[in-house]
Amino acid sequence: MITSLLYHRPMDLLHLLTPELSWHDRGRWDLTAGLMAQLFSRRREPLWSVIGSALAVREATDRLSPFVQAHTSAVCPECERVCCVNKHGYYDHEDLIYVFSLGLDVPRYREGLSDTAPCQFIGSTGCTLPRSVRPFRCNWYFCMTLVRHMEDGPGRPYRAFVSDFEDLLAWRNEMIRQFYRGLENEISRSTASLLHETP
Repeated sequence: MITSLLYHRPMDLLHLLTPELSWHDRGRWDLTAGLMAQLFSRRREPLWSVIGSALAVREATDRLSPFVQAHTSAVCPECERVCCVNKHGYYDHEDLIYVFSLGLDVPRYREGLSDTAPCQFIGSTGCTLPRSVRPFRCNWYFCMTLVRHMEDGPGRPYRAFVSDFEDLLAWRNEMIRQFYRGLENEISRSTASLLHETP
């Protein structure tokens, strides 16, 4: 029975952690978050490589933040079309891998808000979430006005930003790859144990 449970939980996660996962489907969202919390609390040692990659992503994000902040603070207040809307403020399935790897909690989202309304995490001085824990698509979407402002600035900081951002993407891709490989290995081990227990 225990082995059967250990098999089904990773298998359930494999089917739940897809691009279709959405906070708006609360039953599926809560089930996924609960299974992720169990996985990372019960099996942290086999996930060290995932956790290490997530830490590298956070460090890279913190390193890039001053450059991004300098440009968004110059461009965004003058913008007539606000990019920061609720639909970009929700975690997706890959963001969940990242935040659970770091041992963080998923933000509590408010019910009944329009996806196109200004993001619920926007305060009087900007986003209330630290950059390192914002959704990936929120952090790294740059409108053309912002891109041009970056490109028109001093060349050396911009080239350093591009290089560091490429490193961040590589660490994030590695984190995701390691996670799914670990999940599949867990399923394989549990399957072997289940077959061994079957008379």
